[in-house]
Amino acid sequence: MLITDRLYKSLYIIFQTMKEKTGRFLMISISKKKTLLATAVLLSLGGMSVYAQVPSINENTMSQSTLLNVSNGGGNKSSASQVFEKQMAENETIQGSQLYLSDDSKKEVNKHTGELITSVEFTGIEENAKAEIESELKSKVGTKVSEVNIDADVETVSKIGTFSQIIPDFTNVPEGVKLNYRLVSNPVVKSVEFEGNSVFTDAQLNSVMQVQPGGVLNVAQVNRKIKEIEDIYLKQGFLLVNISDVYINAEGKLRIKINEGNVEKITIVGNEKTKDNVIKRELRFMEGQPFNKFLANRSIERLYNLGFFEDVNMRLLPGTTEHTVAVEIGVVEQKTGVITVGAGYSKSDGFVGVVEVGETNFRGTGDKVNFHWEFGGSGKGKNYQVSYTKPWINKNGDSAGFSIYNRLYKYVDYNAKGQGVAQYDKRRKGWNITWGRVSDEYRTNYLNIESTKDSIDFKSFEVLSGLEEAALEAQKKWMESHKEPKDEDEHKQWEIDKKKVASDKIAESEEAIRKSTGRTNSITFTHVYDSRDNFFNATKGKRISVSAQWGGHGLGGDFDFYKVSGEGRFYKGLRNGHTLALRVMGGYIHGNIAYGNLFSLGGSNTLRGYEDEQFKGKKMYAATLEYRFPIAKKIQGVVFTDVGSAWDVGGSMPWYVDSKSINYAYGVGVRLQTPIGPIRLDYGHGDQNKFHFSFGTQF
Repeated sequence: MLITDRLYKSLYIIFQTMKEKTGRFLMISISKKKTLLATAVLLSLGGMSVYAQVPSINENTMSQSTLLNVSNGGGNKSSASQVFEKQMAENETIQGSQLYLSDDSKKEVNKHTGELITSVEFTGIEENAKAEIESELKSKVGTKVSEVNIDADVETVSKIGTFSQIIPDFTNVPEGVKLNYRLVSNPVVKSVEFEGNSVFTDAQLNSVMQVQPGGVLNVAQVNRKIKEIEDIYLKQGFLLVNISDVYINAEGKLRIKINEGNVEKITIVGNEKTKDNVIKRELRFMEGQPFNKFLANRSIERLYNLGFFEDVNMRLLPGTTEHTVAVEIGVVEQKTGVITVGAGYSKSDGFVGVVEVGETNFRGTGDKVNFHWEFGGSGKGKNYQVSYTKPWINKNGDSAGFSIYNRLYKYVDYNAKGQGVAQYDKRRKGWNITWGRVSDEYRTNYLNIESTKDSIDFKSFEVLSGLEEAALEAQKKWMESHKEPKDEDEHKQWEIDKKKVASDKIAESEEAIRKSTGRTNSITFTHVYDSRDNFFNATKGKRISVSAQWGGHGLGGDFDFYKVSGEGRFYKGLRNGHTLALRVMGGYIHGNIAYGNLFSLGGSNTLRGYEDEQFKGKKMYAATLEYRFPIAKKIQGVVFTDVGSAWDVGGSMPWYVDSKSINYAYGVGVRLQTPIGPIRLDYGHGDQNKFHFSFGTQF
């Protein structure tokens, strides 16, 4: 069978796959009696495109998929070999009698049609086999010779599968005619040999064929088993497999040639910026390997997950030989860089400038680079961050990256009630080095070494209502145990002491915040399993990560702790582009850890309807369930519910009151795909109603 024939035969399987995924498909009807014009077929699989393009073919150019030939050292085929070719011709739709009856035999049947049959005999068949078929014969003693009955008898005998020729002979007698079916047996199979198989071993294929050496070749059985082998290939995704030649030689060796539909050439088009090797290294198939639909789909998923392309499609084109295919990968690139330049002036800081340059596909290599710099003004306004990641440092797909940062940002502390406690400028500076080791297609291990120092500018420290309330509460408790004196001098001292209780509470809180900052040196190991189809808008698959962090304990720094956490993300595609997404996570910390490194919940990424990082602690669990549905192109709606809790701050923050209570939230949101990346708008109802605006994906 030509590779184009196999494409036609396999399209139905792909279309059925598409129907299951999208609910719609295109069906092509193929008739060998009519000329087929050049056809191009577009397959849309969950946002991915695969094309199969085949040339014009007609009845004369379509070859048979399987031929069983008998040869004797390469000479001309015998009449038996020609019959075997007919027996194994998979695409023919003729009856079995037509495979066995020669023109001479047909003439004999026509000559004796209408004559009375006086006896029916067989030559070349064992008695037990003869007994099995005699009862099914249409031509019986006392009936008349007819072409219909002879055809039916030949069809019945042919089902045994061990005969190369079935010849009806007639002998005239006074009462009518004697009918004798002369049977020519197939050759004996001494061994079976496969050629061209790389996906399955000879032993695996032999276990399917089940041809016993020393037995007579059974064409019917071989036909069935070859179909089983093709089905096994198809189920594994090898759509272009073709068992094109089957024959037995004079030595009794049954030779089966398998054409697995190898990829002859891979061509990339549409990539003006991204280098060819960056695209090809993401492909799960290579030139010279059999084409596989599952690996092709996975390759398209990986290309989408790079974030470099707005669209990716794949076309299958005929190769230079009849059993190869050329693959064309077409991409539409999107913007991957960002440049920000800004300036401002204030009396306190003077002139301040901001420059940020980011590129996730640096010079088309796939490397990620980011540079952020704030300059001018007072000393506290000098911020910078430099990061670089190389996603492929070797052929295995391992990655490496580093980051250096010195950032000052405004931070607001909240208590568990969502009240602002204090606002201050917080500086974080440090560095990290990350190395990622790919275990298999879906598993990666990461090792991160980091040193970070947090500090606070207490000149910017501002007491908010939450801390004022905590100070008043401390005063109230003090007043309960210290009655207000009536003596004027004692009352003055009492007022001084009362105010001091409040000021001490605030000072105690400032000191607690000061002690909670410092240097943290740590090593973190993370194992990630990620089978999502699309990192930016997953509709199926899952992402599971487990992380263990070692802080201090011989690494230096101001804190010694162990921190473990885990997260699972699960996605289920529904009809018409709707998706159900679930995220669960939890964590535990043992030891002394910086306040800023505690687990925290609240805000756009965890508990919507609450303040950012409203809940903190050494113990944490949370879950989010979202129902996502399309509204328009690049616009998605979301209905969500969040739940979670974080507790065990450890008394390090005087104003913070631990609570193990479960916090709930629910709401709606919108997702927008923009040239600068995904934008999320959420309205959540938790302990209050809040709008959340953020960039990037939540999960």
